[in-house]
Amino acid sequence: MQEELAVNENIAIAMEGRRDAYRFFSSALLHEFTVEQIRQMRQIAPDQGSQSQVEEYFSRIRRYLAHPGPDPRIALAVDYARVFLSAGIYEGRTAEPYESAFTGPEYLLMQEARDQVVTIYRENGVDIDAELHMPEDHLGLELEFMSLMADKTARELRAGDGEAATVRNLAIVQRDFCNDHILNWIDNLTEKVDEFAKLPLYPALMRIIKGYVQDDVALMDELAQAASDC
Repeated sequence: MQEELAVNENIAIAMEGRRDAYRFFSSALLHEFTVEQIRQMRQIAPDQGSQSQVEEYFSRIRRYLAHPGPDPRIALAVDYARVFLSAGIYEGRTAEPYESAFTGPEYLLMQEARDQVVTIYRENGVDIDAELHMPEDHLGLELEFMSLMADKTARELRAGDGEAATVRNLAIVQRDFCNDHILNWIDNLTEKVDEFAKLPLYPALMRIIKGYVQDDVALMDELAQAASDC
């Protein structure tokens, strides 16, 4: 059973799907959308018959991108700067997406949450690109960590000597990280995104990310249990 879990191609493919989803979410919060990314979002097919809130927010994005104006890349870049870089905002709490700012005292950066995620990154062999020049508890970097962990899980599942205990530990790390360092503050950040965004895309995207992460917590619970039973 342990060997069966380690080489299960379907599970590995699912992990690679998670990797790609988290990579997209990470890029969307770390950088302005490119023309190619906007084209890809336009082509997201509706989930026929789905009643989920995630699908509803994807529908909002598609509706916006169906008639976005003459230059959607520039319009979204302006909204990105206003929301996530606080362009033109000179007072009050902003939507700059750093966990410390939303979970620590006095809206300060580089606090306990940052130290905690740095420790988790290092424990799991993840190095953050220093050229980004930003605190490591940026939500985009936390989502990138999840992408890298999903990829590591896929590789472990495909390894000929993959251990069920290792898969279980990887699943637990990802589940706990989602709970302790994403879901614990994403609602507060989303409220600020709602406040400052002028276009519907980023508010919808925040809710898609939350819904995806919530589902992923349940998936990692299932994977950890399956590995424990081997």
